[in-house]
Amino acid sequence: MKRTKSSAPVGRPRSFDADRALDRALKVFWRKGYEGASLADLTSAMGINRPSLYAAFGNKEALFRKALDRYAEADGGTFAWHTTRGGTRQR
Repeated sequence: MKRTKSSAPVGRPRSFDADRALDRALKVFWRKGYEGASLADLTSAMGINRPSLYAAFGNKEALFRKALDRYAEADGGTFAWHTTRGGTRQR
């Protein structure tokens, strides 16, 4: 009997809102920075456990990058504009 691969995800469905968790991770990174934000800080703020963090977002670096993307989207592109021009404003 030949088996075909299913496109359905393996495991249980997520029991948390990934967008909300990402917003909470962004706040932790904003307050503590990348180096200062521990996995315990992130999972506590996000309301999830480590396996859920890894399953939904990958590792800490991937979570940070997704949080930066989220920030850039929410900021209407202003963040990206400033970072491409040296990151400072002229006064």
